[in-house]
Amino acid sequence: MSLTVKPVCAAIGAEIEGLDLREPLDQEAREAILDAFHEHVLLLFRGQDLTEDQQTAFATTFGELGKRTVGARFVKSPKDTYASPVMMVTNRSDDGPTGNTASFGDGEMWFHHDTCFYPVPNIVTMLYGMEVTSQGGLTRVANMYRAYDNIPRELRERLEGRTVFQVYDYNRYRIDPNVDLTGARSHSQPIFVRHPVTGRKALYVNRTMTAQIEGMDRAESDAILDQLFDISEDDRIVYDHQWRVGDLLMWDNRCSIHARTDFPVEEARILRRCTVAGKEPVHA
Repeated sequence: MSLTVKPVCAAIGAEIEGLDLREPLDQEAREAILDAFHEHVLLLFRGQDLTEDQQTAFATTFGELGKRTVGARFVKSPKDTYASPVMMVTNRSDDGPTGNTASFGDGEMWFHHDTCFYPVPNIVTMLYGMEVTSQGGLTRVANMYRAYDNIPRELRERLEGRTVFQVYDYNRYRIDPNVDLTGARSHSQPIFVRHPVTGRKALYVNRTMTAQIEGMDRAESDAILDQLFDISEDDRIVYDHQWRVGDLLMWDNRCSIHARTDFPVEEARILRRCTVAGKEPVHA
């Protein structure tokens, strides 16, 4: 098969053409895909017809499948259980036609890094389009290499070496400082991370989960984070993906954030999701 790499926009992402992902990859194709992934951060494969097993087999090109916990509000809860590494991102019910746990159903989702609130976040998220809506439901992916480069130099130097508190399990724009977050899914992470393969620096904050710059007055932290969020969500560094059935879209969580636009609630949207496990982020 003849593999070609075609950028999808100037800021981030490339479409890989000429591959049927149901077939095993030879070494040349595997290396070409990995090179494209590290260069472009996001990869798109259109017109695929994949079973769950075929999707997860392809995901292992990038590493070990990520684990997923379900049924618990807190990480340390005795109710935490590991589930299938595959889930459905859908507005259909849990007992829908897929037979897998459904989640993240309707509406808009703000920009975020997947699992940044864990000590060792997943490095890759992979979505496969099974049913898509007639409008909306776009997946937006921003290039956090470019976000880092766009931070004013004085501010970037001021923030070097700092950490941020990443939290999951809240639905507010900013966490109420009076709320007890003991036991919540949370972890301190570097504000800037260095990619272990490319060596490039990336901004590692997001509007949904980054609560505070540690060791900084809250008002000052809030003001700086607002500036960083705006930089990271600049349309000039974002790719907007309009889904088609058979699309496989994947991105590098170490150097990107992603979001979802609203879509008609009466229409079905089913994406099959799996992830690839990573290593602990390191300071840039």
